[in-house]
Amino acid sequence: MPDPGTVLTRNWLHFGRILRSLGFDAGPVRMLPFLTALTVIDLGRADDLRTAVHAHFGRRRDELPILDRALAAFLGAHGPDGDAAASSRTAVRERGAAVTLTGRQLKVLDEGEGAEGAEEEEVASYSQVEVLRQKDFDTLTEAETAEVRRLIRLMRLPAGLTRSRRARAGGRDRLDIRRLLRRSLRFGGELLVFSWKSPTLRPRPLVLLCDISGSMERYTRLLLNFAYALKNASTRVETFVFATRLTRITRLLRSHDIDAALNRVTASVDDWSGGTRIGEAIETFNRRYARRVLGHGATVALISDGWDRGDAAQMRQAIARLQRSCHRLIWMNPLMGAPGYEPLTLGLQAALPFVDDFLPAHNLANLEALGALLLETASRRPVRRQTPVVATA
Repeated sequence: MPDPGTVLTRNWLHFGRILRSLGFDAGPVRMLPFLTALTVIDLGRADDLRTAVHAHFGRRRDELPILDRALAAFLGAHGPDGDAAASSRTAVRERGAAVTLTGRQLKVLDEGEGAEGAEEEEVASYSQVEVLRQKDFDTLTEAETAEVRRLIRLMRLPAGLTRSRRARAGGRDRLDIRRLLRRSLRFGGELLVFSWKSPTLRPRPLVLLCDISGSMERYTRLLLNFAYALKNASTRVETFVFATRLTRITRLLRSHDIDAALNRVTASVDDWSGGTRIGEAIETFNRRYARRVLGHGATVALISDGWDRGDAAQMRQAIARLQRSCHRLIWMNPLMGAPGYEPLTLGLQAALPFVDDFLPAHNLANLEALGALLLETASRRPVRRQTPVVATA
């Protein structure tokens, strides 16, 4: 039989994997103190266990219910007295093996809790979520729209990590010459104690440019929910909206009430559901904001259907400059979900040679795919091509 402590550690590392799949920061920096806390609390007390999870992984109040559901999915069936922790601990002692988690358990985000028929409710909820993930935003009913908005608020897209120019002490990457020479003064200039440094890792910045013109009206509200979720999940997100002019809404999205934040955005934007001048908006961004928000290797995600009333030559020049200034330029188009769609508008024809990735944005799965792309490409620059990488809908 394996050592119980080793089995318990292995099982809780599975729990960290659940949290990472939900977008929480559950890396070694947080998992090691959490595992240490498990050695001093009573695992038979569900409240103590839940408090430890909240203290180590919760950053905002709205994340606590998600952590509770993830913990319930990890612990599995409740004991007769409702003590999930004791039930799980007993099961570990009896089996002596790691807990096996299914994809269905990772998706338990519905409101149901531990009643009879919970298994059937879980399957039904998971199936409903899967259907909504693939359904076009343009075909959603009012109830489905509300559910998609809730799912968007629960999204935690990983932005990926990039190396900062600043270095931290420690590691074995490079010699810290300045500290090495300073320490050598203690020994008469002899290099006896070596000092090392390694680069600091931080999330790569993300800039959202969202089209709110009349042709995007069917998608605008949900896409702004997406922008709100991204902004409140990370401090390194800048958000702009445009139709005939460009408006920065980053500060307007800083609120615990999403409806109040979106109402402020609606009230402050003068060209809501108006015409579209994408080239002019990008040119304004390049002139007024690019040096400020793109200076640290930001990724730019432009969400628009490509219908443009401006000058194609202006579009080409502005987006070429934008691509040169950012780490990666992504264009997400909601119309790519339509059968037989082709980017034939003059604006898109002018812009696409300077776009690194051309992605769909017509359902929830497409928005989640953006997170996967950001995580995959955070540490490397794209190969600039004459034509973009087009993803299938």
